[in-house]
Amino acid sequence: MNILFCGNSRAFDGILIAALSIIKYYKGPLDIYVMTANLQDMDEAYAPICWQQARLLEDIVSTVCSQSRVLLIDKTMTVRGEIEGWVNQKTIYTPYSLLRLYADTLPVDRLLYLDADVVACGNIEALYETDIEQYELAGARDFLGRWFIGHNYINTGVLLLNLRKCRESALLERARIICKYRKLFFPDQTAINLLCHDKYFLPAKYNEQKRYRPDTVIQHFCKSLRIFPYIHTVNVKPWEVDKLHRVYRLHVHDEVLGQYEAIKRAACNVMVFR
Repeated sequence: MNILFCGNSRAFDGILIAALSIIKYYKGPLDIYVMTANLQDMDEAYAPICWQQARLLEDIVSTVCSQSRVLLIDKTMTVRGEIEGWVNQKTIYTPYSLLRLYADTLPVDRLLYLDADVVACGNIEALYETDIEQYELAGARDFLGRWFIGHNYINTGVLLLNLRKCRESALLERARIICKYRKLFFPDQTAINLLCHDKYFLPAKYNEQKRYRPDTVIQHFCKSLRIFPYIHTVNVKPWEVDKLHRVYRLHVHDEVLGQYEAIKRAACNVMVFR
């Protein structure tokens, strides 16, 4: 199973939690690709995911299946070249959101991309094996976007990619170009939605953006809208464990989060957790 995560060093906590949740239910081999870039000349917070973090992640997933591996991919030079003159550079999203648009450079034909704020609640094998032979990608509808943007607007936090077809249509290459020259609110997500015409719609259980349900396979902790007691947004991430309990009153992930906290306490190397 090929999985892609992207981000800087601050995304590592979320990637670790996601990986721990995946191996809780899936015991087969994993090839986890981690794309990162060093953009500290733009912002001191933009430190790359380091080899120590990748090594720790591989040590953990290989305890479940010895064939599992983690491949760290440095896209620093590529991203720096792309974002020069990028009209979407000053949005609320970091340049790291661009990284998933380079999935077509990986030497695989099928890939599951996951945001760093997702938690698996069940075995993701059925999702990964979804038949998308005739489609470029599969994704679930965006919970808010389907009301405010369009019914078929997909959330790209969980994407099953048929990279063979993506390369044939140059989907991701065209998305990179449109992100550079056209101002977009959700740059890479909207670019994919605008350009992808061969998409398969996944059921919400594979990218549950609102609340945990009994059939949820992947819960996505993206920013959500709340109506009561007044209209406001809520943005709680899986690694904010106390806040997760207090705001969402959610304890279904406590086993995985307990493992994450134990690993974090045991990690003496300051390069692993920032």
